[in-house]
Amino acid sequence: MSELPAPKFRKTKSEKWAVMAPVETLTAALANGGIIEVQKKSGDWSKFSVASMGKPFDVDGVAMAYGYAPDDESDATTARPARGSAAPPPPRDTSEPLPVYQGGPEDEWQGDF
Repeated sequence: MSELPAPKFRKTKSEKWAVMAPVETLTAALANGGIIEVQKKSGDWSKFSVASMGKPFDVDGVAMAYGYAPDDESDATTARPARGSAAPPPPRDTSEPLPVYQGGPEDEWQGDF
């Protein structure tokens, strides 16, 4: 079996720095506290903390993935508050009644055709 490629820093399409490493290496790092040894361009090694792993992809027959830092979670998870933690909607103004729909069947939405 050939040796796995060394984890390296990469900038993703969304302009975030991540660690590109074999899925095996990232999985092991996540299981052991999230610390991974990464090879820098200079050839030196540094430690990096990963909190999540992106979708695997193939590079020369090796399953690779991006490992993201704890503060670099996907925009979908950070932009939305966790269930139950969102502020309740403001109270409805009951001083005036809601308007009554006055259109006919021809005004109703019929869906996309």
